[in-house]
Amino acid sequence: MSENKMGQKPVLQLLISMSVPIVFSMMILSLYNIVDSYFVSLISEKAFRAVSLNFPVHQIILALGLGIGIGVNSIVSRRLGEKNTLEARDAITESIIIILVISVILALIGFLFTDTLFNFFTNDIDVYNMGKTYMYYTLIFSVFPLIQISQEKTIQGLGEMIAPMLSQIIGALINIILDPILIFGYFGFPELGIKGAVIATIISQSVGAIFCILYLLFNKKHLRISFKNFKFNKKLTKEIFSIGFPAIIMQSMMAFLTISLNRILIPISEVAVSVLGLYYKMQSFIFMPVAGVAQAFQPIIGYNYGAKNKLRVDETIKYVLIIDLIIMSIGLLIFQIFPKNMLLFFNSNKEMMAIGIPALRIISLYFIPSCINWVSSTFFQALGFGNYSLLISLLRQVIFMLPLAKIFSLIDLNYIWFAFPIAESATLIFSYILFKNTYKKKIKPLEIK
Repeated sequence: MSENKMGQKPVLQLLISMSVPIVFSMMILSLYNIVDSYFVSLISEKAFRAVSLNFPVHQIILALGLGIGIGVNSIVSRRLGEKNTLEARDAITESIIIILVISVILALIGFLFTDTLFNFFTNDIDVYNMGKTYMYYTLIFSVFPLIQISQEKTIQGLGEMIAPMLSQIIGALINIILDPILIFGYFGFPELGIKGAVIATIISQSVGAIFCILYLLFNKKHLRISFKNFKFNKKLTKEIFSIGFPAIIMQSMMAFLTISLNRILIPISEVAVSVLGLYYKMQSFIFMPVAGVAQAFQPIIGYNYGAKNKLRVDETIKYVLIIDLIIMSIGLLIFQIFPKNMLLFFNSNKEMMAIGIPALRIISLYFIPSCINWVSSTFFQALGFGNYSLLISLLRQVIFMLPLAKIFSLIDLNYIWFAFPIAESATLIFSYILFKNTYKKKIKPLEIK
């Protein structure tokens, strides 16, 4: 993005042009997750529950890949701005080596401890047998999603938005094609059930990872990586983790929240775990566009804050709030009007319908306050106040949510779902206070251009 565009192009036009490729890529990822879950739901409700219980494992892998990717993205973009291409190249190469080391550790955990780990997640023997198989393959082959997630961020740091989008699209299409073939045994393939689902996912992620590596090795527009004469740089490794660590923690909190909620739900109803898993799949289709807009919002705010252009900062905040509120309002209406249809899409049985219809309606009440909290969190990151963003995540996902869910579980299952909107609304109060104080100190004094 040129300096002229960042500082002079109409804010709404700039925001849309930067958001569209990211939003499209994220929507493809969300669609792939939904379709993947749909095919698993056709096996049985227990198979769907087994995959849902593996959601925290995916979140931890995502957290590691995303955190390293964010760290490398920041280093690469800054080093290229400083004309230091050698260190930019070394940062990318080093990130790949870090990923390989992490993936070996995760593979060892999968090989040695899968049985013990998944035993913590469920008391149902059928769910246990299917879930541990899914977890085993997910951990053993974690190298592929780690490379794909981290190097998509790296490529974005080079200023390229289309290649990461293609990586997502190619992987999603392969997964959608392979899922029914491997799960149900079409075209002469054996019927593998839940094992087929995880193998389809691994193959699609491996293709996405290979695409990213090939792009970094052979692209002609940007920096190419090279392992020749590479020397390990402790300073670069430290910088990658220091930048990416808050993102790793914030994303890992989601895994901690999901595990904790599942532990609260299981003694009441294991089917409720499936409902929660289904909710997370469906809400991603609403939240992904909001996340995409936030990714475009951050550099625009950062640039114009640095340029002391208060008017453009204010315009950006205004437009992002309007766009995200529209998206979340549409999402809220969909969840209020069509919960039955969403549940039927995943082949839900009567018990899932009875639990799921009120659950989806109650949980979705948090969409609007969540939207405002999301914008505030991104605003803090853009200005370099990552600790404020971390605090917001901690408040909403741990400090408020879990105690409320535990207390409400003593009353009735349906009350547990109210923990979502109440925790988000309580966080909104703190978020607003932090935003107001930060805006007063950092934005208000800026020169109006």
